Amino acid sequence: MAIREGAWDCPACGRKRNRGPEKFCGGCGRPRGPEVKFYLPEDSPEVTDAAALARAAAGPDWSCPYCDADNPATHTFCSGCGAPRDGAAVREVVEHRGAGPVAPPPSLQAQALAQAAPPAAKGSVGSWLKKGCGIGCLGLLVLTSLIVFLGRPQDADLTVTGHRWERAVELEAQKRVTEQAWQDKVPAGVLIVGSRREIHHYDKVQTGTERKTRTVTDSEYAGTERVQVGTRDLGNGYFEDVYEDRPIYRDVSREETYDEPVYREDPVYRQRILYEVDRWVPVRTERVAGENLASAWPPLTLAGTEREKQRTEKYQVLFKDEDGKTYVYEAPTEAAWRAFEPGRVYKAKVSGGKIVEIEGPGGGSRPKSLPPQGRVSRRAGRFSTA
Repeated sequence: MAIREGAWDCPACGRKRNRGPEKFCGGCGRPRGPEVKFYLPEDSPEVTDAAALARAAAGPDWSCPYCDADNPATHTFCSGCGAPRDGAAVREVVEHRGAGPVAPPPSLQAQALAQAAPPAAKGSVGSWLKKGCGIGCLGLLVLTSLIVFLGRPQDADLTVTGHRWERAVELEAQKRVTEQAWQDKVPAGVLIVGSRREIHHYDKVQTGTERKTRTVTDSEYAGTERVQVGTRDLGNGYFEDVYEDRPIYRDVSREETYDEPVYREDPVYRQRILYEVDRWVPVRTERVAGENLASAWPPLTLAGTEREKQRTEKYQVLFKDEDGKTYVYEAPTEAAWRAFEPGRVYKAKVSGGKIVEIEGPGGGSRPKSLPPQGRVSRRAGRFSTA
């Protein structure tokens, strides 16, 4: 297995990539200490020196219980204070699967040194990138703010300029109609006027099989391959590549024959019944509309078996703002519609040419003059002004 030299960062001065086996920082001379963690740089080459390989194979370093100095596994006495190794703790051997251990974050001192670095020169690529990003972000913020501002409801003083209304009555009559259904679905009490034999559905009936050929792909064991799956921190500044044997499979295709069922579709017939039945069907709608407050229902003259099906009504109040822009408000009830006084000013919120909120009819300032009222129009669904 390949052996590679690790590295460690000094927690005192922030020096990066001290050689793993070194006991002292090459920047400030501080002892490595048991709290320092090893990591394996991505570009670390394989160790080939015999002495270094022997050092890596000797085992993890041990920490002196008196001075905390790291010592090679081959030493029986501390190289720092001379204390014997008896009972000393050893560094842990750790296996890292997948990605190896990464460098620890910089020390506080290293961060302070980075913050004290001189700023990028004016006109440099970095400064231009920062400036461009700042301008782009500012422009996006301004555009977003503008869209939100234009889309929010605006306060407006709206004056009532008129009223519109429309009422309708939908009429229906009982008529005899012809319908059809399958024999077992015919309702009771109808007049049967005819029947015919029709295809109701198809049944699938197997008539045999057909011999066919298809390609089948199977996965076949083809041996093993040696794969690096991670690294092992040997606890002495060196790392060992970890390998394992993994099976190799290959796809093998073959032709096979099989019998596919063959079907025919046989029609199934049933009786389709024609019958007559009395039903209520829409016949006409009477409407009346006007541009005044004199709302009324259209006069009705029912013929034969006619009857009312339903009544509908719509009430609109017409407004104009101080700039002359017109708005239409659809009142929820006739009472609310009548409560808006012609010529009176009401506080409202508008957005996109529509009234989104308006004060209750009890508010608003008194009208200066009342506009003339319109007459009722009998033309269905249309408004006209007197």
